Amino acid sequence: MRHIANRGSVLMIAYTNYQTDPRVIREAEAALSGGFDVDFIALRRAGDPPQELIRGVRLIYLDQIRYRGSGLISYVFSYLQFFFRCLVKTTWLQLERRYSVVHVNNMPDFFVFCALLPKLMGAKIILDIHDPMPNTFSSKFKKGENALLFRLLLWEEQISAFFADQIITVHDPIKDHVLVKQHGLNPASIKVIANFADDELFTPRDRAEVDGRIHLAFHGTILERYGLHNAMRALARMQHKDRITMTIIGEGDFSAQLKDLIGSLGLGNVVQFDNRMYPVEELPRRLANCNLGLVPLEISSITNYALPLKLLEYLSMGIPSITVRNTAISYYFGADDCLFYEPGDVDSLRTILDRLAVSPKYLRGYQERAMTLREKFTWSREKRKYVALLHDLAGHS
Repeated sequence: MRHIANRGSVLMIAYTNYQTDPRVIREAEAALSGGFDVDFIALRRAGDPPQELIRGVRLIYLDQIRYRGSGLISYVFSYLQFFFRCLVKTTWLQLERRYSVVHVNNMPDFFVFCALLPKLMGAKIILDIHDPMPNTFSSKFKKGENALLFRLLLWEEQISAFFADQIITVHDPIKDHVLVKQHGLNPASIKVIANFADDELFTPRDRAEVDGRIHLAFHGTILERYGLHNAMRALARMQHKDRITMTIIGEGDFSAQLKDLIGSLGLGNVVQFDNRMYPVEELPRRLANCNLGLVPLEISSITNYALPLKLLEYLSMGIPSITVRNTAISYYFGADDCLFYEPGDVDSLRTILDRLAVSPKYLRGYQERAMTLREKFTWSREKRKYVALLHDLAGHS
């Protein structure tokens, strides 16, 4: 790719599989649309070439796959491997490209130090905090907020934030309640570029009428904290489970346990588990026949501030959702905007599912509400904010 001197170049870094990560795709393509050349360093999946061009973004794959597991030491080792490979690659790329901005996505936060040479040469560094790492890892490994792990990760976040020129994050409750109030970061250093659905991809479709069965959907990373185990138990306890089907699309640490649970609860004829991640652009087609999204969560120090993207993607398509109330969801949604159940309460979820199975017309009001709410949660508006931020950091008038 030929780089034009006054155009500006952006390097993006993430420990992720690019084609299945909606936020990083949206940001990379937004930067491209804003007139920047964009390189992106990511993990490699089987069959990926060392480099490829996807819709104008140059993907540079490091020779490393994503760790999926439950071992803290293994996570740390995988992150360190990526860090050192990325540090070397970023250093060489900087000498060739002379980046204006380096955008680093967490987790972990310390990947910002891969951009040491770009920073010394005048590039501005963005730290994009998708998930606050102290809370995420303390929740995953069952540690309290007074534990040594939390304190070490808080220190790691704070020094990474100090190194960065700009912090961005995914929504207001994460900024206000976690990063500022709990972690002590400077609010003036943080901008919200909300993680809303791509409204040009997840478009309204003809309402999927109930054809004798309600079709539930869940897509995304398969993690224990997302509460799928209780969702399966609720389905198993339904009086009318012959009137409902569910499609689960995704992969993650909890995949094996979920497969076992579906089998042990006798849900093989109710739940289809498509245990893989699809490119983001394929998801609307795979969700097209669904009447209802299921967005379960187990409330913890991290999920209390989660605003699941799948909830917003269903909304953008005009599909209502069953979910729980946490701090972030309650900030953006009122009592009549979704079907809410009590987190961790299997019978609370089962009751809603049985009521819908018997009276599917009850969904219509929520479908209409989803269409009304859609315009509040569009990526198009956030995209303009992000592109303006890049130009500001790059020193463009």
